[in-house]
Amino acid sequence: MTANGQAVSVTPADTLRDRLDDPHVAAALNTLLDHADVLAVLLSGLDGFLGRGDTITDSVSAAVAELRGASSAAVVPGADALKGVDLQSLATSLASLSGSVVTAAPALNTVLSSGLTKPETAAVLASIGDALGDGKAGAANPPKGIYGLWKATKDPDFARGLGFLIAVATSFGRRVNR
Repeated sequence: MTANGQAVSVTPADTLRDRLDDPHVAAALNTLLDHADVLAVLLSGLDGFLGRGDTITDSVSAAVAELRGASSAAVVPGADALKGVDLQSLATSLASLSGSVVTAAPALNTVLSSGLTKPETAAVLASIGDALGDGKAGAANPPKGIYGLWKATKDPDFARGLGFLIAVATSFGRRVNR
């Protein structure tokens, strides 16, 4: 970088200012600031979880061992399912999972603060899941040709589903341009 014909070094503050001028960085920072309280609680809980990871792993291992011991002395519902549990693999999985949760925290925060957690959205997603299963079964007899498609539009269920898809596509299109 030059100023008045002299070489000027780029400072970390200059680099930071350049990054803040990026609209995506500014939008991301605004989102973080909007959810700072949730992020603080999440990080505090995650820090506590990670700080006590060894204790949690030991407690889970002890509980599994206790259930294994109890199953030989008395009948414990579900204890047979724990006989094949590899405690070392369980501890490794818990450690790996906690690291993954830290990495995924920003994405999880975005999902948790979105409309996906609303009960009505969950109900729609459950209905879509059921419909996907039904659709797989019905795919064996697809409409034949343009006449078959036209005839399908006469079915009120098909019309409602198509109306739903059109409304979702319209709403999604509005959000894509934002």
